[in-house]
Amino acid sequence: MSCTNSTKEIIESTNKIQLIRNATLKIEYGGKTFLIDPMLSEKGKLKSVIGTNKNPTVHLTMSVEEIMNDVDFVLASHSHFDHFDKPAAAAMGDTLKLYVQPADSVFFLNEFGMTNTEIINDKITVGELTVYRTGGEHGKGTIKEMMGEVSGFVLQAENQPTVYIVGDCLWTDEIKANIERYQPDWVIINTGGAIIPALSPTFGTLTMNEKDVVRMIEESPAKCRFIAVHMDAIDHCQTTRSILRNEADKAGISREKLIIPADGETIKL
Repeated sequence: MSCTNSTKEIIESTNKIQLIRNATLKIEYGGKTFLIDPMLSEKGKLKSVIGTNKNPTVHLTMSVEEIMNDVDFVLASHSHFDHFDKPAAAAMGDTLKLYVQPADSVFFLNEFGMTNTEIINDKITVGELTVYRTGGEHGKGTIKEMMGEVSGFVLQAENQPTVYIVGDCLWTDEIKANIERYQPDWVIINTGGAIIPALSPTFGTLTMNEKDVVRMIEESPAKCRFIAVHMDAIDHCQTTRSILRNEADKAGISREKLIIPADGETIKL
């Protein structure tokens, strides 16, 4: 299912990505199984962002035990509550390593007691897998200042499709440059069009909305395919799966080009 990259030979593999919920992904790639941004709380156990509903707004579609099965390590793109929580910390214990961005190492120790952590400055190598850390902007102006540093990740392994997990980032020149540099076959977009009601009328959304996603796809290399996540789970996210699909349909973007998985759905790469 991967796009062909003319600069390398991609061979058949068992790589796959499962959307757990929101931005939580379970990935099998390069001989490893790992989680990205685990938020494992039960429905309604976390705070509301905009005062409408407790979060998350939907249940997990599987047990925490099933989610954690065979996991080798965990990547945290940043420290916000909808990307890492106490149930995730409890499920990990001290045995699984947590890889974090430099800005968050002290936070995860103080907030969750996570001692088995390692900072990703530029990249890490785990077996045959290399993970590169990328940057981005989690909003503009005052929102950007409030949100703090955020990371994305690029996954590479020999003769395997390159996967770029953008993270909670807007569509900016920095993200365009990352795509140009790494030439991903697959791009995972954290969408949702998240807002802060008091600030978003001036500074816009915290994450890409449906129009941003369409623009990103239209401005990216034709070989890329996209998977959109980070929707229908947190109360300040305004872009739903149906809104995004309708916008993509209007733009003539096929369902093969843009995949919008349901919670629990697995996509083979």
